[in-house]
Amino acid sequence: MKKYFSLLIISSLLSFSLFSCTSESDITETPQPTCDQNCQDENLAYGIVDVFVFIWNQDIAGQPAGNKDLIVAGPQGGSIHITGTTEVATNGINTLHLVFQMINCKGFKEQYNLIFNGTINIDGTFSSTYIARSYSSAQFSYAGTVGKDVNQTVNGNCPIVINETMPTVAGSICGRTFSY
Repeated sequence: MKKYFSLLIISSLLSFSLFSCTSESDITETPQPTCDQNCQDENLAYGIVDVFVFIWNQDIAGQPAGNKDLIVAGPQGGSIHITGTTEVATNGINTLHLVFQMINCKGFKEQYNLIFNGTINIDGTFSSTYIARSYSSAQFSYAGTVGKDVNQTVNGNCPIVINETMPTVAGSICGRTFSY
């Protein structure tokens, strides 16, 4: 009985292993995620806005309104020379007219890992419940990677316009339009 039981187990294992194998041609690879041009532009714009918000919160918010002329560190390196003016109305609305001159300013989050160089003008108003800001540059340089769960290399030096109106961000990068 032991002999038949052992043979039965061995033949079962052998059958299972033979029928459970697949050939390489039966295996389909999962395609790697990609970040097309629109995805690249959206993540680049997100990075620019995110660096501004970080710098605003770290170096400008809570400071007296008025003329600005300061040099600050970028979020993960480099520097930003900030000039311009800020105002805060009694109703809590902030108005800003700032120029960020970025030199090897590095920022990264899940959606981007970029280094920025160039001058970008940031104008607009915002409060705790409202945002209307524009970011513009006649020639702005960026290099690095973008895309959530993707490392799509980007590198450019071109005009940039970003309009942020809560909750939409839209504009053009190198003449290509985007919106998210």
